Amino acid sequence: MDASTTARQVVFDGVGAVRIDSIGLPSLGHDDVLVRIAMVGICATDLHLLAGHIGDPFPLVPGHEFVGEVAALGDGARVKRGIAVGDHVAVEMLLPCGACARCREGRYNLCEKDAPASGRDGGRQYGVNIPRTTAPGLWGGYAEYLFAPDAAVIHTMPSGLPWDHAVLVEPLAVAHRALARGRLRPGEDVVIIGPGPVGLLAAAAARASGAGRVIIVGTRPSRLALARRFGADAIVDSTTVEDLPGAVRDVLGGQLPDLVVETAGVVNAQVDAVRSVRRGGRVVLAGACGAGQTLGVLADEDLLTREIDVLPSFLSAGGFEPAIAQLNRGEFPFHELVTHRFALDDVERAFSLIESRADGVVKAVLEPRRTKE
Repeated sequence: MDASTTARQVVFDGVGAVRIDSIGLPSLGHDDVLVRIAMVGICATDLHLLAGHIGDPFPLVPGHEFVGEVAALGDGARVKRGIAVGDHVAVEMLLPCGACARCREGRYNLCEKDAPASGRDGGRQYGVNIPRTTAPGLWGGYAEYLFAPDAAVIHTMPSGLPWDHAVLVEPLAVAHRALARGRLRPGEDVVIIGPGPVGLLAAAAARASGAGRVIIVGTRPSRLALARRFGADAIVDSTTVEDLPGAVRDVLGGQLPDLVVETAGVVNAQVDAVRSVRRGGRVVLAGACGAGQTLGVLADEDLLTREIDVLPSFLSAGGFEPAIAQLNRGEFPFHELVTHRFALDDVERAFSLIESRADGVVKAVLEPRRTKE
């Protein structure tokens, strides 16, 4: 058992309410694992949660993009999972029940078991909908430690993989799932709308999957410049064009792409995605826009007469294995995405940086063992 007896955490007590607190570490059961968090990525979803845009999970320990090392585990977990104290691991944000119809068909990201104490469907998700009041209270990555019961999906990470690469595994897994949903075939042209971390990683994943031409569309020149280092053949600054499908067609020599992947999490970007794919093509919507948003497209002109497939892609199920393999190959400069690191005590400063889009921030992370600056 790890020598520590408590874990410091970031806690969201309500809309806009953030504090740092400590909680006791639990006694582990036969099948339980305790993970010492090394690094956790800050996702736009975390800011949506704090703003009250996604349900009412308070009090909540946020954070679902976490990696760390095994601090302690039960005998059953050691045998069943083949892991040991000190192993580097990633834990998927989903805690599937394994028994509902969706879990049985392999789509455990759509687990139909109610999130504890939430009173709504949607499955249990670390850092999103399991309140801190659910014992043992270690359900989010903005913390020194995290509790992983038997239901947790745990992946072993290569011990030599730097943490600033490993911490990208969850967003890269989201990207791989989106491309799998889009049924990307070798040689096909892909447009990715949104050059955030998931969008940039989607370009790298598309390139690794044998895509033909990869184009990234966005609004921030610094991100678009970075896109070329992650596999993009061309970029389109959407602030400089009035007709995005036309601009995409120009880049592709008069054609529209086979697949468009939207990662921006903005309704207008989703509309652009639908209108920028070829007839009979596929569109994947992977960006979370927040509750209550409505997608307005033309039923006949945009959908029916073009017979496109519109495929939402939710979370990262099935994406961790290819993501870990790609990170381990090191074929792209993944470390360049992690631009800022903060201590837990500096979480509000990190949020302010992200919201202001200042200082060239791409991906900000928290390091629980880091000292406040």
